This record gives sequence, C-alpha cells and structure tokens, in this order.
Amino acid sequence: MSNKNVLAFDLGASSGRGIVAGFDGKKIELNEIHRFVHNFSVMRGRAYWDLPYLYESIKEGLLKSPDIESFGFDTWGVDMALLDKAGNIVGLPLSYRDSALTADNMNKTLALLGDGDIEKGEKKIFDSTFIASLDYNTIYKLRYLLENFKYQVDAADTMLFLPNLLEYLFSGVKHTEYTIASTSQMYNMKEKDWAYDILRELSIPERLLTKVDGSETVLGDISPDIADYTRKAGAKVISVSGHDTACAVAAVPAKEESFTFLSSGTWSLMGISSKTLLSGDNVIKSKISNEGTYDGGYRPTVNITGLWIIQELRRNFKNEGKDYSFAQMAAMAGEAGVSESYINPDDFDAPGNYIVSIREYLKNTNQKVPETDAELISVVLTSLALKYKDVYMSFKEFITWEEKLYIIGGGVNNKLLCQYTANALNIPVILGPSEATAVGNVMEQFEALGEYSTREEKSEILSASFESETYEPRDTAVWEEAYEKYKKIMGD
Repeated sequence: MSNKNVLAFDLGASSGRGIVAGFDGKKIELNEIHRFVHNFSVMRGRAYWDLPYLYESIKEGLLKSPDIESFGFDTWGVDMALLDKAGNIVGLPLSYRDSALTADNMNKTLALLGDGDIEKGEKKIFDSTFIASLDYNTIYKLRYLLENFKYQVDAADTMLFLPNLLEYLFSGVKHTEYTIASTSQMYNMKEKDWAYDILRELSIPERLLTKVDGSETVLGDISPDIADYTRKAGAKVISVSGHDTACAVAAVPAKEESFTFLSSGTWSLMGISSKTLLSGDNVIKSKISNEGTYDGGYRPTVNITGLWIIQELRRNFKNEGKDYSFAQMAAMAGEAGVSESYINPDDFDAPGNYIVSIREYLKNTNQKVPETDAELISVVLTSLALKYKDVYMSFKEFITWEEKLYIIGGGVNNKLLCQYTANALNIPVILGPSEATAVGNVMEQFEALGEYSTREEKSEILSASFESETYEPRDTAVWEEAYEKYKKIMGD
C-alpha cells in the first residue's frame, strides 16, 4: 500500500466542507481544506438551493486541495434536479424545506394511491418501497411539480439526486446511486429496482429514471475543463454513498455485520445495519425506513429532530445577548440535572423562538415550565435521550445481536447527551468519529481504490485513526421512571 490522498465533499443542508484524507496503509488523517456556508433561498414562496454557488464552492475546494487520487460527494437526502435532453438543468432544485412539501401534499398522494383512503395508500406505497411516508420524500415533491410546475417535468428528460447531479457536473456521467435512491420512496428496496407500479399510478414519467449503481463506483476522470482550472487532471470521480447518513454509518467502527447506530447531529437518525428488510404494521406506524447501506444492504432508520433544537436555542439566546457556546450549554444542563418536563423533539423541526415555544409547549401539556436557561436546555437534552429510547424500543424486537449503541457524528461531542442516552437505553454507548460522514466518504473511496477490502480491515483502520470512548449506563431506575412519564405525556 502507498500513501494516497482523496477528497470528500461533505455537503450538509447549511454548510459544505472539503476534507482531504491521507492514508499511509494503516491509518487515515483528515485535513479540512475548505468550508463554506450555504442555504436555500426563499423566492416568491418557494425554497430553492443555490446550485451555481455550490458548484463554484466545490471548484474552489478542488483548487485548494493537494494532489488527489479521487473525490466524492455526499449530501442530505431526497432533493433532486431535472435535466433536459441536452443535459441542461431545468430550474433550480427545490429544497426539502419548501413550504409546499407538507403533510397535506403527502396525504393527497397517499389518498390517490389508496382510492381515497390515506392509511391504505400509506401501506400500499410501503409494500412497494419499504420506505416510510415522510412529507419531504422525493415522490411527493415530484407530485407537487406535476400539479404546479408541469412544464418543468414536461421539459425534463432525466432526474438526478443532488449528489449524483454534482457527479454529473464534474464527470459528465448520469446515474443514480443506491443509498440516495433509497431516500426517495420511489425505489423498491426488496427488488432493487424502481417501484414502477407506484410511479405509473402517480403519472411520474419513467424516462426521468437512470440506472441505479452501488456506491464505490468509479465514474471516470474529472471533466477536462474543470481539470484544467483546478489542476486536478487524472483525479477520479468516485460515487460514494450519496446519502450522508449512509456515509456516516459506513464509518461505524464495528466488526460485526449487524449493529445498532445513532447518527447524531442536526438530525438524529437511529437504526440498525442489517441484511434483512423490516416490514409489518408496527414498522409502518413507527416510520421505519429501510434505507440502503454502502455495501448494498439495508439500514432500517427512523428520522428524529436532533441537535437542531439546541442550535436554534443557541441562536435564540444569542439574540438576547447571551452568546453561550455548545459546551457551555451542555455544562449548564448538567448542572440543572435531569429534567422532569419533556417535549417531543419532532414537534420542533422549523425555525422559531424556542425559548418561547418550548415553554408554551410545556404549559399546554400541563408540565412544569423551566425558569432558567439551564433548565430549558436540560428539557431538550433529557427529551432527546428519552426519544432515542422510544425509537430504540421500536427496533428492539429485531435486534438479535449484543445490545450496544454506536454513536457517530457531531453529537459525540455532547458528552452529556451521550451519557444520558446510555442511561435511558440502559445499554453501553460506544462513540465513533465525530466527522463520521466525511470519514465514511473517504473510506469508501479508499476501498474503491483497492486500499482495503474487508470489514475487519476497515474496523482496524478506523480504530487506529480515531479515539473511541464507551459510556456505561447509570441511574437506570431514574431514567426508567422518566421514560414511563414521557410515554404518558406523549400519549403512547
């Protein structure tokens, strides 16, 4: 094995990063060489991604990077763009946070599938895709476009999900990667092909669909014009797991094939890595999506509003002249202790003044309203841990391996929440890389380049490259009592 550099472009819904990874045959070392802020813009009521800005920012990252063997893209899920026959982009991509992508918009589609019965439609689409119905899924966006922007769909020849769109812009290759396709609710996870029955029923044109490849696919060299500008001639574009959560799970330092994980960041995504699809009424009710893994397996996952709430609270406090760091907020919550008041984190997924709205929520649910900032933060962190417990219980019947939880992502830096999670679930919590998404991205590139080939080798590289920490459960009786109270308040 020789020293090699690869470049990961890890694009979140509010910022993007270019991270170079060097590999010496035993461990990898990360170096962030480019970071940029981006967000959607709301224009005349529609939320659009600024694609030209993303494109130029990525070119700048390539220009800043040292010599690299390859580069790859991961992004958030579901969002896509339409291209005409000449490969030109038809309009700016709509954001999954567009105000039109509501439960009403989704239910209209489900009612159409269920002959007027939403619940019947939800079961029908799950049985064809094995993905949970969430109002921001790609299929509901396409139905919205068909009804309100039909001229765009009529002009389109191809649909590309955002990471695959970026691959196309830098390589000229049009294709769809498996893990990002799995977020759309348009792909049959059992048959490993598009859910043509559902798409025909919803009048979604089949011409928009491209071949679905596995991750770690080498698409080819960087386009010559971009290679000249960035001085990266010969760098290969590798299609890694396009969905950032799939990339993050690829960084779990587990030697086992099946394990339980929590990708903790702005969103919290809890699930299991498995070779088996989960199905049944309880799976549908629990909103478990059988999304894909980098190796072609399944990643049954539940989306949870995560540290977004803490991020919004920090912004709210700052507006009041109190510029707490995230570390300070965690320390304050620790001083306040475990809260006896709880929120459902999923009720707080839109921007707002959470200082006010959390207190109103607690008042309306007849709970004690926190008086201090520290107590307010404690409400959020306690509630997140209890929500994790609730979701974990929906997976428990399917877990046939040793009960332990791998946490990866930026949330590993919130040590209090990690300890609270171990306490609430009453199982050991093992921390993986905080930069899990970028780590998964580069590890997939190195595997595609032939630098390693087995799960055991990957685990050894990750263990040599990143420190880990294990949290054992504490105060479990207190947390079990809190969970019972939480369930009653949430109506479970």
